[in-house]
Amino acid sequence: MTTVGLIAEYNPFHNGHRYQLEQIRRRIEDATIVVVMSGSFTQRGEPAILDKFIRAQAAVDGGADLVVELPFIYATRSAQDFARGGVKILSALGIERLAFGSEIDDIESIKKAAESIDGDELRLRLKEKLSAGQSYARAMREALGSEIAAQPNAMLAVEYIRALRETAIEPLLIQRLGSTHDDRSIGGTIASASAIRAELSSSAPDWSALSDVVDGRMSEALRSSARPSKEKLFLPLATKILMSSTEELRAIFGMVEGLEHKLIRAARSTSNYDELIGSIISRRYTRSRIQRLALHVLTGLTMVDVKNFDGTSYIRPLAFNDRGQRLLKKIKPSGAPIVVKTARHLTTRLMYNKLSTLETYQRMLAFDVRATDLRELLTEAPRLGKDFLLLLHQISHALERRR
Repeated sequence: MTTVGLIAEYNPFHNGHRYQLEQIRRRIEDATIVVVMSGSFTQRGEPAILDKFIRAQAAVDGGADLVVELPFIYATRSAQDFARGGVKILSALGIERLAFGSEIDDIESIKKAAESIDGDELRLRLKEKLSAGQSYARAMREALGSEIAAQPNAMLAVEYIRALRETAIEPLLIQRLGSTHDDRSIGGTIASASAIRAELSSSAPDWSALSDVVDGRMSEALRSSARPSKEKLFLPLATKILMSSTEELRAIFGMVEGLEHKLIRAARSTSNYDELIGSIISRRYTRSRIQRLALHVLTGLTMVDVKNFDGTSYIRPLAFNDRGQRLLKKIKPSGAPIVVKTARHLTTRLMYNKLSTLETYQRMLAFDVRATDLRELLTEAPRLGKDFLLLLHQISHALERRR
C-alpha cells in the first residue's frame, strides 16, 4: 500500500477534484488517499460554501479514503503556513507522497523556484519590493520573475516543495485540467471552484450548468444547504473592534503596522462588511489578508497563540471509508493526538472556563470549534455545536472501541 496525501479546500468539491483523485489511482493503483482539508473558513478568509462535514464526505464519495481537518490556525494564514500545516499533518500520518495540482507540468521548474525563494538574491529583491509598499504576494511574483509566479496553483506547489524539505514525503505533480484557478466562467464539465461560487452567488444560478461540473449529491447539497453570508460578519466584527482597546487589537495575529487604527476608523465609518474590508485594502494589504485578519479578530487569535501553536498538530478525521479507517487504526497517536470524538478532548465547559490550563493541542482545537460556530452564525438557520455531534461526522464508534 502506498499512501498519498493532498492538501485542499474543496470549496466545493467538483469534477476537477474528482479527476485529480482518479489520476492518482491511475498512477498508483494501491494508493490510500488522504486529504487534509480546510474546515469552516478558507485561506482567502471566507466562510466555506458548505460545512466541512458535507465537503469531506463528498471527497470520500469522489475517491478519497480519509479526510482530516486542516486546523483553523493554518487554514486562515499565508500560503506558506497553509502548506506547512498540511504537510505536518500528512507527515504525522506517515504519508509517502504529496500530490498537488499545477498549471505547469514541470516539477523541476517548481523545485528550482522553491530553491530560489530561499536564496539571498531573491530575498534581497523581495525585501526591496516590500519596502516599496507592495503586498507579499505581488512582491514574491515580481521577485521570482518566472511563468510559475503568475500561476496561483504553481506558486502553492512551490510552497509545498519548501514544506516537504524536512520530511521524507515525495512530491507527485498532477497537471490541472480545464479552467484556471480563478476562472469565473462555467463551460464544459470542469470549472474552477471560483466559477462555481460565482454562479451560486447570482440571483438565479444556472443549475443546469452547475450539474455538469459537480456530481448529483453535491448539486443537491448546494441547492438544499444553508449557505453562509459574509455580510453577517459586519455587526459582530464592528462590535468587537469598537469594544476593544488598541492594545487588545494590537495583540491579534496579523495586526501589524498600525492596522488596528485603520480597523477602528473603518468600523466607525462603514456600513457593511465589503465596505469595511475594502476601505483597508491597499497595494500592501490584499483582500484575502484583511479578511483573514477579520477572522482572527473575531475568534481572538493572538500572536502569542500562533507562536505557541506553531509546530503543533492533531489528526481530526471528518470522513473516511473502510480503507481510510484501516489507516487510522495503524497510526501511533504519539506527538499528534487523534481527535475522533471532540468531547473526549475538549468540552464547552473547558473552552469557557479552563482554556488557559489545557494542553496546547486542546487550545488550538478550540479555535476550530469557534470557527465552526462562527460559520454557522452566518447562515439563516445556525446549528451550533456541530463539532460535538459525533453522528454528524459519520465516524464509526468501532474505531475508538478498538484503540
